[in-house]
Amino acid sequence: MNKRSTLFLLLTCLYLTASSQSFIGYGYDNYSGVNGLILNPGTLADGKYKVNVNLFAISGLAGNNAYELERSKLFSFKFNHLSDSNGYYKANNTAVKYLYLNTDILGPSATINLTSKDALGLITRMRVLGNVSNLGNSLFHLLGDADANYYNLDIINPSLQTKVHAFAEAGVSYGRVLMKNSRSELKIGVTGKYIAGLGYGSVYSGPLLMNIDPAHQIAKLNGDVTAQYSSNFDNLGAGSNVSDYLKHMPGHGLGLDLGFVYETKNPQTGETKLRLGMSVTDIGQVTYKNSPNSQQYTITADGRNTAEFQKQNGETYDDYFNRLKTSGLVVAKSAAANSTVKLPTALHVNGDYEVYKRLYINADVLLNMVATNSPTNPNYVTTFTVTPRLEKKWVSIYSPVSYSANGQLNWGAGFRFGPLFVGSGSVLSSLIKQRITSADAHMGLTIPIFQQNKKKTPTLADTVYRDKNLTHDRDGDGVVDEKDECPDSAGPIALIGCPDSDGDGVPNKKDKCPGVKGSPNFRGCPAPDTDGDSVNDDDDKCPLVKGVASNFGCPPIKPEYISTVNHAADRVFFVRAKATIEKISLNELNRVVAILQTDTTLRLRIEGYTDSEGTDERNQKLSDRRARAVFHYLHLQGIDADRMDYIGYGSKRPIASNDTPEGMAQNRRTEMILMNYPKDKHKQ
Repeated sequence: MNKRSTLFLLLTCLYLTASSQSFIGYGYDNYSGVNGLILNPGTLADGKYKVNVNLFAISGLAGNNAYELERSKLFSFKFNHLSDSNGYYKANNTAVKYLYLNTDILGPSATINLTSKDALGLITRMRVLGNVSNLGNSLFHLLGDADANYYNLDIINPSLQTKVHAFAEAGVSYGRVLMKNSRSELKIGVTGKYIAGLGYGSVYSGPLLMNIDPAHQIAKLNGDVTAQYSSNFDNLGAGSNVSDYLKHMPGHGLGLDLGFVYETKNPQTGETKLRLGMSVTDIGQVTYKNSPNSQQYTITADGRNTAEFQKQNGETYDDYFNRLKTSGLVVAKSAAANSTVKLPTALHVNGDYEVYKRLYINADVLLNMVATNSPTNPNYVTTFTVTPRLEKKWVSIYSPVSYSANGQLNWGAGFRFGPLFVGSGSVLSSLIKQRITSADAHMGLTIPIFQQNKKKTPTLADTVYRDKNLTHDRDGDGVVDEKDECPDSAGPIALIGCPDSDGDGVPNKKDKCPGVKGSPNFRGCPAPDTDGDSVNDDDDKCPLVKGVASNFGCPPIKPEYISTVNHAADRVFFVRAKATIEKISLNELNRVVAILQTDTTLRLRIEGYTDSEGTDERNQKLSDRRARAVFHYLHLQGIDADRMDYIGYGSKRPIASNDTPEGMAQNRRTEMILMNYPKDKHKQ
């Protein structure tokens, strides 16, 4: 039997979706119109179009770190008869798995510039988004064609989360130019949205313990799982279709987008030279009526068969959950009648610069603003994108390179030709890979009605003024004469227009060794080696004491001291989930005290680390507190606080995999580092 039917929560994992950036590379084109509005309503006013009508646009995105698809299957669209190891494969990694798929449909929408300062927009849109996270590698290998190595094995999977949200929206936008002159302008915009919730689903768990044999008999299966979903899902599976499902929209809410844009203009062409924008999108939430089956379930299925968790043909979700409860596979607890699901709030920071005659470079950061550990609120994936773009009135060609917080790097391409745009944020990177873990595409059709050409014909007064400005930099180095410290000798802007013949950052007029590249710290002359230890004073942290290069020019530290401190650090233990030092560790710390008292030139750096269990915020605070606890103990034993410093790194620097209890134990650690150079010389 296919292990994909092992548990109802695993069934859910496979088809739930997650979301990342849509219309990658296209949304910040100066001619993107409505598609730019959904990213930043500040772009609405004083745009390129008098009217822009979006007839239809769609963006699809999928990716994961669990499965790899053969490139030939993707580009030939041959998705029939795919199976594990036949067209797609389980990825060769041991990381915690995530999966995502995003569909973003922009329906009939429009923008209109009412005046030179005011504009309106109308938007209709539908999205499906969600997240699957914390699917442990061992549990993953029981899905699909199970790996025999994971039978008869106790598998613990902490904090599995799956969440999905589908909603439609209708919005009205207003944009306004706040300030404008011949060289720059500042614009703001706001979009108010009515949200029609189409449905949501969420399955999340505490620690799950599972042990299954090759005959699919369950030796161990227990844990608490909470399933929540909107009431219109109950009848799915009994012959109902999508139209039946859409007739009963169980959720309603309001949303808001806010944004501003600052632009500078090219004085010769009147086109945008630099555009800086910031926006916050999808502020709001949707309230849903829950299904009666939205409850916490305790699973105790020892001795049962995985087939009992399989949803039967023709069985509705309401029937399915009732069967699980009546058969004793799960015990349900009461839950809330309603749930509030937040929209995927995101902060967008964007910069767009004209490098040369219609050739632009765009840099964009999408920052997720929703807590990733929320059990019911899907979120966007934080993504960084750089897009070079060739742009003209009727044609644009763009090639985005993006990197997401889950570690995926993609390279794509797209074009706009009149009313049509087509592109992908990953097509080029997919072409050079044999197996693909992510893919996306977008396309749309618009009606563009351009603004009239407002370019002003230069007057004689304008020409004379420009010519006058040009005479203010007689050496032509880009620094006006009023500020140029060497107005008759061209030099770099960083040196306020003064030349630097030897390129050491010290202008010739201040350089005591003008023919030799030296150090700014020594007035342009080479840095000396005062203590004669072959480490120059610029790099020497002990410039007056002879030392060794391996210790930044300071005297070497006795190897036995380093060994004792490292040994002690490995034996500092804390009470679980607290910053209280276990008594068995105090003798080791006392040995560190003895070393610091013996050699008063030594200093100590204390670093705290945790495993990945829990939130990043909790782990950071715990590691700080633990490092501080060691610091305070040593201080109480007589070590001057000025000789020590401490820092916590949370789970950011693991030395072993967090997928196993042994690896997590190694990552819960304290490190202590001996130093003998002054504190102000220490580079953190």
